[in-house]
Amino acid sequence: MGIKFTPERALIVGRTAVIADLHLGLENVLIEKGIAIPKVQLDEILERLDRVSKEVERVVIAGDLKHEFGKNLPYEWEDVKAVIDFLLSKDLEVVVVRGNHDNFLKAILAKFGIDLLDHYDVEGWRIVHGHKACDADKIIMGHEHPAIKVRVDGVYTFHCFLRVRKDGREIIVLPAFSPLVQGSDVTSCEFISPILAEVDCEEVEVYAVNDEVLYLGTIADIKNLKIHQPF
Repeated sequence: MGIKFTPERALIVGRTAVIADLHLGLENVLIEKGIAIPKVQLDEILERLDRVSKEVERVVIAGDLKHEFGKNLPYEWEDVKAVIDFLLSKDLEVVVVRGNHDNFLKAILAKFGIDLLDHYDVEGWRIVHGHKACDADKIIMGHEHPAIKVRVDGVYTFHCFLRVRKDGREIIVLPAFSPLVQGSDVTSCEFISPILAEVDCEEVEVYAVNDEVLYLGTIADIKNLKIHQPF
């Protein structure tokens, strides 16, 4: 079964879309820290989900649906319910995998009868968040928020999909679905997931996301071309 990377930052395999790192309620966290910011994430997230929903019958959220570690903030209650309501209104099956930010998410999901899973398997792929070790041969994960700055007549930042294929094992890292998460520089090779601890960074393939998904080659290719800009 083939996979497809979409400009909406979703991966599609069969009739399933996989997204990660929505970080709903992030604005509420910033407000509590004294940073004034309007509530802007939800509308863009719903717009992208609407486009993705036309191709699938199931959406798997691969962790960090919400942002705050220690409690459920008002925006998190509102926005998580809005996202789940929207997906259910499209007659989609909703699957939620636990991320490291999702400590109190169960209380919200219980309103919908949705379980919070440690992993989910579809079409031979194991979907996890990525903050814990996983020894499956085919993994789809989030957690890293991969991004790259490219210097071509100016400097542009792009969220990325990452793909590792070696010794019969394949790992795909999803870009953050949140429009507020800037991302982490993939060329720094400072991965935080234990799943990527033994990966040769230079061999990781990078797919940049803009209006379309563009294959940039491996991280080694990008460094050799000297088109990247450190964060």
